[in-house]
Amino acid sequence: MKYSEYQYSRTNPKEVKDQLTEIIEGFNKAENPREQKLWMDKSKQIFSDYSTYEAIARLNFNRDTKNESYVKENDYFDEIDPLMREISLNWTKTLLNGKFRSELEASFGPQFFNQKELEVKSFDPKIKELVEEENKVTNEYTKLMAGAEIDFQGETYNLAGMGPFHLDKDRKIRKASIEAVFGFFEKNAQELDSIYDRLVKLRHKMATELGYENFIQLGYDKMLRTDYSHVEVAAYRQQIVDHVVPLVAKLQEQKRKILGLDNLYYYDAINFKDGDPKPKGSPEDLVEAAKKMYAELSPETGSFFKMMIEEELLDLVNRDGKMGGGFCTAFPKYERPYIFSNFNGTDHDVTVLTHEAGHAFQVYSARKQPLLEYHWPTYEAAEIHSMSMEFITWPWMDAFFKEDTEKFKYLHMVKSISFLPYGACVDHFQHWVYEHPHATPQDRKSKWSELEKLYMPWLDYDEIKFCNEGGIWQKQMHIYQVPFYYIDYTLAQVCAFQFWIKFNENRESAWEDYHRLCKAGGSLPFTELTTLANIESPFENGVLEKVVDQIWKFLKSIDVDSL
Repeated sequence: MKYSEYQYSRTNPKEVKDQLTEIIEGFNKAENPREQKLWMDKSKQIFSDYSTYEAIARLNFNRDTKNESYVKENDYFDEIDPLMREISLNWTKTLLNGKFRSELEASFGPQFFNQKELEVKSFDPKIKELVEEENKVTNEYTKLMAGAEIDFQGETYNLAGMGPFHLDKDRKIRKASIEAVFGFFEKNAQELDSIYDRLVKLRHKMATELGYENFIQLGYDKMLRTDYSHVEVAAYRQQIVDHVVPLVAKLQEQKRKILGLDNLYYYDAINFKDGDPKPKGSPEDLVEAAKKMYAELSPETGSFFKMMIEEELLDLVNRDGKMGGGFCTAFPKYERPYIFSNFNGTDHDVTVLTHEAGHAFQVYSARKQPLLEYHWPTYEAAEIHSMSMEFITWPWMDAFFKEDTEKFKYLHMVKSISFLPYGACVDHFQHWVYEHPHATPQDRKSKWSELEKLYMPWLDYDEIKFCNEGGIWQKQMHIYQVPFYYIDYTLAQVCAFQFWIKFNENRESAWEDYHRLCKAGGSLPFTELTTLANIESPFENGVLEKVVDQIWKFLKSIDVDSL
């Protein structure tokens, strides 16, 4: 069945409530754990349908934000979201208070029940209206970003469409393109400030209504983080400051010399004088190369990617009205994932394809997990599969980059390690924001500028006013849409680096570890999944230092002048 043939209908909360009332009654009357499992299977079907229809509505909206019917369906699921949470909450409380809970916990593992405890803690019907309002305000940001129209060199582009100009060999074009993009942000600065200010205050109010001191712990609970807290995250960020920031500073100086510049500015995003490596061929060529690559990587990935193509589960090319970025979603009713991205002719086209394919392969591998909640792991663990897949596919990069393959590998590693300080900065900033919910928009921008000096002291924005005034974080959609979902990328990146090391040592055993991790889905928390995959948790003292040492050895072994 192709995506266009999927059944779609609006979920009716009243019907779901009636069905769950019957299930709850049956579950409570069950005389043994086996009977309770049968009632759980019935609930799984209901939530599987709901999750599928919601995913279709969200995806269609992202594919065409200007389509009125798609906007309407997306808005509908925003409206019923709090109602569905309330209905789901009653079922969750029933599960937690069930008379055979200990037997079910022994059967399914504690992760399911630990997460359900956090769901109960982080939502109550009394904040339903606040959640509805948060959804509306978040969509204001989504529509603002998706609707960006930037006039440049006689043409009009969206934000994703401006990407190639940022990597032009001509420095004047790079600078002008960055100025054009931030001209859009400056023009909309007041609206961006207003949207974020409303979101922060809404989230703080939710937290206090639920008995939290502020949104930080509520944010962690909503992310279902069961095995670490902001204390471990702060110590991990310090490891990045101590071990990664000095290395990235060296790489920035190396880049300045490679480019032959007196000073590196923010708009000097290229890494080589003749421009960064670009994939060779059309989007169709890239998909065909990926199909061959995955067929050779393993039997599992080969059949998986063939299915993705044949069932039209890929939307990869940038176009007018399409939301920027890349993501993977899934339809549990059909046991299928979907990859969404915006190809724009840069090396990012290949990394986003392999990245999202990692997500898609994971959720597909875990589709037979007994609980819907185990199809995906928590966010930081989910990013391990995607970021690792970027490195696992290195042996096939010549199919995409031809003579520029070594350039790409060098660049990929430099960009990956250089991302960690930025990711930590985003996380530190959000902790400060929610510790100070009544700070002004200007206070937030000042704090961002202060943190930049700690995590990215090499940054120089030249004369770009919006960036110099601390506003650049406003282009990071996660900060608006999914608070605290960002340090996850850095944690997973450290795990992915470990997989890169493992695949260099023994591809066969490394694939077994990776595939085992994918099939486990969300049945374990983050730190236990790392153990299952035979890698070390990034929270462990010294792990980051060891990984950085291996990366520096690799980068030093490359004759940069030959690239």
